[in-house]
Amino acid sequence: MNKKTKALVISMIPKWLAVAVILVLVVYNFAGGQNIPVPVDYRVSSDFELLPIPPELVPYQIVPLDPEPDCRLEMGIELIYPQSIVNMPVPQREETLEIIYKRVAYEISNPDKSAGLFQVDGRMYHLIRIPYTAGSDFWGWDFE
Repeated sequence: MNKKTKALVISMIPKWLAVAVILVLVVYNFAGGQNIPVPVDYRVSSDFELLPIPPELVPYQIVPLDPEPDCRLEMGIELIYPQSIVNMPVPQREETLEIIYKRVAYEISNPDKSAGLFQVDGRMYHLIRIPYTAGSDFWGWDFE
């Protein structure tokens, strides 16, 4: 091997070493797959612990109760039942619905304190307000 070839090989060693290190890092990062391990017992706030079960979304609407508009605004809460409530015993279901209705009333009266998780009997719930369009009431659309 002459001097030029030897100098060329010696100058290429750091480049090949850098490529090998980058290749090892890429293979090491993607070798585990796409599942990111999430710890089971992580804290959201000091009040409650987020369980490994995802929170249940509870959609609700504020609907008018006035058959004819007058000086009083009467409104009601139309709640779409969460699926976890369906299989509960009746007393527990009634208490859970009462707590959810109270939470909806709290979020209506305090709009700056809304959009948070709350816990009922170890199950997390999150309220989602759906805008009232009155389309289904006037045209007789049935979605049930």
